[in-house]
Amino acid sequence: MTPTHTLIAGLIMLALIVPLALKRVAFLVKWITDGQSYPSRFDNTVEHPIAAGNKHNAEVLGQQKLLRWTLPGIAHAFVMYAFFILLTVYIEAFGILFSRNPKWEIPFIGHWDFLGFAQDLIGVLCLVGLVIFSWIRIKNAPEKLGRKSRFDGSHLGGAWLTLFMIFNIIWTLFLFRGAAAAAGNFPYGWGAFVSTGLGKLMHGIPHHALAWVEGLGLLLHIGVMLVFSLLVLHSKHLHIFLAPVNVSFGRRPIGLGAAKPLLIKGESFNLEMVEDLDEDAMLG
Repeated sequence: MTPTHTLIAGLIMLALIVPLALKRVAFLVKWITDGQSYPSRFDNTVEHPIAAGNKHNAEVLGQQKLLRWTLPGIAHAFVMYAFFILLTVYIEAFGILFSRNPKWEIPFIGHWDFLGFAQDLIGVLCLVGLVIFSWIRIKNAPEKLGRKSRFDGSHLGGAWLTLFMIFNIIWTLFLFRGAAAAAGNFPYGWGAFVSTGLGKLMHGIPHHALAWVEGLGLLLHIGVMLVFSLLVLHSKHLHIFLAPVNVSFGRRPIGLGAAKPLLIKGESFNLEMVEDLDEDAMLG
């Protein structure tokens, strides 16, 4: 598979998926902005940016709440950090695709072995996280435990599909990186221990076959990401993108206290307004 053929196939995938994703994003933006504005929600963050930053770092980067459930929290941390760190792999993948240069690398850091090590290590840890999640779901399956199951009433199909798509991201990553290492197109050395190890296993494959494996692996890796992104936009896993924003701008009251006034058309709610409400009234 030549770089030109790979580019054409990649552009076709982008043309099919990106418009659908943008349509969904436009729907979500309209859905969110249909709600009434509540500017004071942002007061704490604007007035106390350091506290807001600390909260964001503790709950998002430090996984403070999730790590209270040790094993699931650790698994979630592995998968979450995989999303962060493997963004660099997708920068590399799209760089290779659009430049049609199989040796393309991220400027300035393309030979940094520590980055290659971090990419491969988090890929392996992400697989460990997926195994843990799968074991927990099988152990606590509603079919076995009934209403005692923590997953009773959950949409299990969507959860399994998400785990499957993340698994596909990881194995396609190692497929195209291993082929690149075997073909001499891989920018990292000892640090990317899994990719270079797979490259050594592929050394006996003819060069033209390696080019096909590398190109196919690259397209599969990008294609899985595009499809998964579209699925995320239609599922609860949209929290991957929105949870950090929600944490940063969430209310941080000193005490629970009284609930904030409910606003209707910019005015504080009172009982006299009940008589004026109709079925289309929007509260909040």
